[in-house]
Amino acid sequence: MKQFVLDRINKIAPYKVSIEGKQFVFDTIYGLRYEVRFFEEQPIGGCETWQFSFAKANDESAAEDPYVRFTLFAIIDEFFMENENVLLYICDSSDSREAARNRLFIRWFKESAQPNRFTIRSVSATIEGQGFYAAIIVENRNPRLTDVTAEFDKTAVSLTNKPGE
Repeated sequence: MKQFVLDRINKIAPYKVSIEGKQFVFDTIYGLRYEVRFFEEQPIGGCETWQFSFAKANDESAAEDPYVRFTLFAIIDEFFMENENVLLYICDSSDSREAARNRLFIRWFKESAQPNRFTIRSVSATIEGQGFYAAIIVENRNPRLTDVTAEFDKTAVSLTNKPGE
């Protein structure tokens, strides 16, 4: 993955983004701190794949803040500026709120992404009694788009088909 240009992120992000270690961080006017990280994953469809993690660093809650979404998507936009990679999103299931997180992220993505710029595929399944929600985001200019979506769709079918069905 190519380096991110922090100045480009901060030109469009409502909250000032900085880098601490290997993560992007930003603080809201409500005193909440968010962290965004990228982890290399196994390739999908022959394309470099990176999982991203987005989480509050503190347990406080506040009113819905649209600037959080805009800041997150400034970081995601920068990810795709120089890279033709796949972005993998897996919802945290540690507190049984993964379905809500998935709905929120998909809604944010649909509201924030440039029309016709991305393909997003998602899957939900129950694995060993636990809800599992994941999505991939691929920029439509990616020359391996068809291979990436085909491999993800194949994996999604294997996750959602249960033995005996």
